Amino acid sequence: MIPDARHLPEARTDTIRGAIVVPMSPGAGHACGVVAPGGAAVAQARTLLSGGRFTPDPIAPDGPVARLPGRWLYAGVGRHHFGHFLLECISRLWALDHGAAPFDGIIITPMQGRDIAAVIRRRLGPLLDILGQGLPVHLAAEPVQVDELVVPSQGMGHLHWTAGTPEFRAYVRRHLCAALTPEGPDKLYVSRRRLKSPAKQVPHEQKIERWMSAAGFEIFHPERHAIAVQCQRYMAARQIVGPDGSAFHLAPFVMPRGARVGLIQRRTRQPVFDAIARQITSFAEADLWTTAALAQLRTAPQPDERESALPPELRQLRGDLKQAGFI
Repeated sequence: MIPDARHLPEARTDTIRGAIVVPMSPGAGHACGVVAPGGAAVAQARTLLSGGRFTPDPIAPDGPVARLPGRWLYAGVGRHHFGHFLLECISRLWALDHGAAPFDGIIITPMQGRDIAAVIRRRLGPLLDILGQGLPVHLAAEPVQVDELVVPSQGMGHLHWTAGTPEFRAYVRRHLCAALTPEGPDKLYVSRRRLKSPAKQVPHEQKIERWMSAAGFEIFHPERHAIAVQCQRYMAARQIVGPDGSAFHLAPFVMPRGARVGLIQRRTRQPVFDAIARQITSFAEADLWTTAALAQLRTAPQPDERESALPPELRQLRGDLKQAGFI
């Protein structure tokens, strides 16, 4: 099956004996994936990247390659970026619950030039362990021929694919909620203020935090916590508010169904914002409220933080939050 970036494919798997997993080639194209024994690329192994792009098909390697015995699941591309990892790597793991036989492990193709092994050790390992059901992970940095390779369709992905298939939505909720217990307050504000890159922060967010804190929200900086703790906070909260971003790719996996979510648009990229909103409603059946008050805001915080000195976009946000009943 040839995937289409505009339409999320239905859940299906291809099983190939003797398939070769080809690592990502250098250069901008990011060619990688799977080739069948005859040398033809397996279209279902293409991974949807941002911007509606797919990884180009790889070329079968010349000469002999290492052999990997057993039955393995092809997971896709491993990225160091948290949101991309969720959309591009774990989205095939749903097939672990739909196999005709047990799996011996999971194969990930590392993003070229990135040490995904270090990122898994440092940050992403516990999430991958839960959703990968504790199976060994093989990072295909070199071509490897697999005795039996199962290539599932992606269960979710960027833009038009964020709604997820029923199989993937059920899979992540079932396994994460079975492994973790809710822990945290009823009201959560997910902040970006402590992100290292100023470009990823929201201007004046310390002021927004004060509003939310006064309204009974815990101010939560997810990057300061283990992924398991992040999930536990999202599982416990009945109201979650924050600017759009990677946190809102993880939260819908586990937040209570019907939770009230306030999503603040912080960028002018409307398709990206709409995709995040679609995931929230699809995965969690959330009562979603949105505001675009900050979408055009580009000013840096000023020394004078009095209400009258704030830019009109921030005053609009305060009014929107009040009208929605969050503050």
